[in-house]
Amino acid sequence: MASIPPNQTIYIRNLNDKIPKDVLKQALYGLCIAYGQVLDIVALKTMKMRGQAFIVFGDITAATAALRQLNGRKIFTRPMQIEYALSKSTLVAQNDGTYRFDQPNQHMSAKQRKQQLGIIGDAREKRRQSNADDEHAAKRRTTEAQDRIAEESSDDDIGPAAPRKQSPSKTGTAERPSSTLFVTNLPDTVS
Repeated sequence: MASIPPNQTIYIRNLNDKIPKDVLKQALYGLCIAYGQVLDIVALKTMKMRGQAFIVFGDITAATAALRQLNGRKIFTRPMQIEYALSKSTLVAQNDGTYRFDQPNQHMSAKQRKQQLGIIGDAREKRRQSNADDEHAAKRRTTEAQDRIAEESSDDDIGPAAPRKQSPSKTGTAERPSSTLFVTNLPDTVS
């Protein structure tokens, strides 16, 4: 299997889809700006693209550094899975002069890009071909166990833990949050 060639755009998956889009973009920008100029962040909330984002860097070295340093780092209780994007972003194509203005929406499908790069089939086809259903089930159990551990852990790299559902008390009614806000460590000048 051929690997994906380096690209100015990185693809991030396994993001928490319960986090608002603008908060997610700000957190990703804060993480990635340390590695170089960030040109664009694309994080959509559509059913097909939830939990995924594309980050466009100014150059390939910045994208490579971010990919190496941030792959597996937790953000909002979930470890990021990062790889190079399969194709150039529209912004990069416009900047380097390869964007075709006469056919702006004519892109290859993911399957066509994978075939062109020598990556045969998608993950589901590979699982069927290699008869790895047992391995997949074991991996799923491992991932579920890691998610449980991540939910119990409160030491994320970035962001708070995902909101948890309140369990009903012994009497069967849900506990109400307090309406009193306690503020501490205020300066003496504040009254």
